[in-house]
Amino acid sequence: MPTDAEALRELGIASFVAAFENLYSPEDLDAFLSENYGLATWQRQAAQADRPIWVATTSNGNLVGYAQASPCDLPVDPMPVGALQLRRLYVRPDILSAGIGAALMLRVFEWVESAGRPPLFLGVWSGNDRAQKFYSRYRFSKVGEYDFPVGAQVDREFIFRRD
Repeated sequence: MPTDAEALRELGIASFVAAFENLYSPEDLDAFLSENYGLATWQRQAAQADRPIWVATTSNGNLVGYAQASPCDLPVDPMPVGALQLRRLYVRPDILSAGIGAALMLRVFEWVESAGRPPLFLGVWSGNDRAQKFYSRYRFSKVGEYDFPVGAQVDREFIFRRD
């Protein structure tokens, strides 16, 4: 279990900001990051057994990516028994397309397999074509939509499912 909540938090912030900073006002972005990437939040999450986190590091131990999963809490109706959720899959912005995301995704699939192969869901911003293509390569398909608040701004998020 990763114990460096600060490193996970910093990579999460860097990845989110690199991908989405231009979409939000500074106030909305700050509000979202404060609510979702506070150090205490990450310390709690890193300690929860039902929220596994897989990390990718360089040979000298520097964090370059991580995936986080959990039981599914997306607005799926009806919710399949035992459904799981890929909550985050982040790779350091300067090394995207280096195979790190794929390696992390395989670790998530091993976890799903060990849980009896329940459905795996994820949420992805409706305008993030690159991420949607990535997930489609792994047989995820769109099954729904929901509102995703970032500060006062509300985005449209797609729900993807993989059986």
